[in-house]
Amino acid sequence: MVVRQVTPVPGNTVIFKLFGSVGLVSGGRLLAIQGERQRTLLATLLINSGKVVTKEQFFEELWEGRVIAKANNALQALVTRLRKLLRTTFGPEFAAERLVTLPTGYVLHAEPDEIDAKLFERLVALAHAQLGPNPVRARDLLTEALELWDGPVLEGVSGGPMCHSSVLHYEESRLAAIEDKFHACVVAGIEGGVISELKKMAMLYPWRERLAEMLMIALYRSGRQADALREYNVVRRRLVDELGMEPSAMLQDRMQAILNHDPSLDLVPEVGRRAATG
Repeated sequence: MVVRQVTPVPGNTVIFKLFGSVGLVSGGRLLAIQGERQRTLLATLLINSGKVVTKEQFFEELWEGRVIAKANNALQALVTRLRKLLRTTFGPEFAAERLVTLPTGYVLHAEPDEIDAKLFERLVALAHAQLGPNPVRARDLLTEALELWDGPVLEGVSGGPMCHSSVLHYEESRLAAIEDKFHACVVAGIEGGVISELKKMAMLYPWRERLAEMLMIALYRSGRQADALREYNVVRRRLVDELGMEPSAMLQDRMQAILNHDPSLDLVPEVGRRAATG
């Protein structure tokens, strides 16, 4: 990690985008990056913000290990074009301060809140700290985090292993954040309004049992015990028929609790009730 003080851009929070079209944001307007390799270059720098990306790593991401004639010259041309775009968009001082050439490679300096993906991670971390004491606040933070997504991760980027692993990481993080948001609603006792969203997500991601669990609880708390049990049976049939396996012990226990009208299913933590009504 290369620690460096950077001058913030006045009036901007997110100025670099990895969600949706990879590009820059200036004055609230997206400046999309033209050319797949140019987008891959920026994405690689942003994924490693504050860290040196070696020329060898760039070669792997930009050309996926293929031997390219005059690869150094091609890389330099891409960096020069990006630096010119930064200079045109944010000024010469910004370009000189943020995109730095080193003997071993290049580094782009950015504050975490200036990159949508890094801001997303910070908001999710703040939400996790609030899930217990204030689930409504956690829900709001997760909503804010998820609103940063306006398209697939690294849209328009092919890239090598670094970009591919980042896509998988952020897609999983997004699904986990969606689950956490539903969980916060259920804990706060305000699950009624999310049943339709839960149904949609459970259909899109049938193997994520946590979604099925929360849908079952939400249905049960809304007075729909039969629907909750029906949801369990749908999940069980799918798992047995397609994977040859039974639902997890967690989901089976939840089904039994719903079947037996377990009082614990009706409990909403006092802090959750206060936050929901406050």
